[in-house]
Amino acid sequence: MHPIKTLLFCSFVLACGGGQKAGSPDIAQTSSGSPDIAQTSSPGGVSCAQEIALECPNGVDGCTTGKTSVHVCVSVTAQAGPSCSQEIALECPVGETDACLISPPVAANHICVRR
Repeated sequence: MHPIKTLLFCSFVLACGGGQKAGSPDIAQTSSGSPDIAQTSSPGGVSCAQEIALECPNGVDGCTTGKTSVHVCVSVTAQAGPSCSQEIALECPVGETDACLISPPVAANHICVRR
């Protein structure tokens, strides 16, 4: 292949992302064989509009209870607090964080989520 054609081809492939789908989550298989989110492409997570199987050992997927806008684990007893527009100091257990403090927020209301 001519060097100029090779350069143009490589530029095109790189500009297109090298064939990887934009915004697709990295899915890992759990020991039970069902898909599980290992890491997401965006800091906010995978939207509730996209169906996935999120395993939450000591909680539930916030999407199934309508408490979050992305798939993230919340405690079974977690209650949504005031709107994220209200700045409050929500204290969360170790290993959890306020959904409003994640950028972008993963819920419309203050609620502790596992990260």
